[in-house]
Amino acid sequence: MALQYFQAVPLLLFLLLACAGTTAQTVTAPAAPVASPALPELEWCLHHLPPRHSYLPGTTPTGPMVDLMQALAKASGFVLKFSPPTPPGRCMKLLEQGKTDLMMGLVHTEQRAAAYFMAPFDEVRMTSLFVAPHSPVLQSPQDLRGRILVLTKDRVYPAAFFQRLHQLGVRVIWGKDLESALALLLYQQAELYAGPLHFTELELKKNPRFAAIRLNTWQLPVDAGQYTYLAMSRASAHRELWPAIEQQLQQLVAANKTHFY
Repeated sequence: MALQYFQAVPLLLFLLLACAGTTAQTVTAPAAPVASPALPELEWCLHHLPPRHSYLPGTTPTGPMVDLMQALAKASGFVLKFSPPTPPGRCMKLLEQGKTDLMMGLVHTEQRAAAYFMAPFDEVRMTSLFVAPHSPVLQSPQDLRGRILVLTKDRVYPAAFFQRLHQLGVRVIWGKDLESALALLLYQQAELYAGPLHFTELELKKNPRFAAIRLNTWQLPVDAGQYTYLAMSRASAHRELWPAIEQQLQQLVAANKTHFY
């Protein structure tokens, strides 16, 4: 009996090991989770322009337009990146070259539409009137008659605005840029300046020499047919996203989430 027992032990061990090996072969490791495809990153070229967005060197942009762009990115399926603080003129050149993707707050022209995809999102106030220290304030359109108004060569003004100035007999002179135009008010070579509201207010706050120039309380009616636009470079590596971006922006406009005045 003892001999039979010891003869059976090797056979039993063999069977146990065989079963264990079979079981080990049938156990599979849990499947690794499938990684979601990375979202494309689009760069927004911007600068410091309160109250729309605050963006000083060494800080992260904040403000209502930043919130809008983040919402647009989430809805359209991309990650929003910020350029370093960059002047608008430089942003437009980078946009034309495809070296940045997005820019906000442009006025539509045929030349720009050839280089960028463009979609309107808010009214534009390109003709806000600012008064020189020596000039009487304006209280009605008739107060513009015969006055000297300075405009800037680097801005786009609506054709209807020039028609109105001609009807009122306003004399128009030109400054190279915003700073030179405002200087003409101080030199008493012009009485009024017309230009973009937020850009001009920022310049008045930055430059103490312009402290006496003020925004006129009365303003010409806002032209409901003039808009400010979101632009995307036609040379962007992610230009295929434009239909989705434009559609989502239209939904934000319809929800009244794109008004900044």
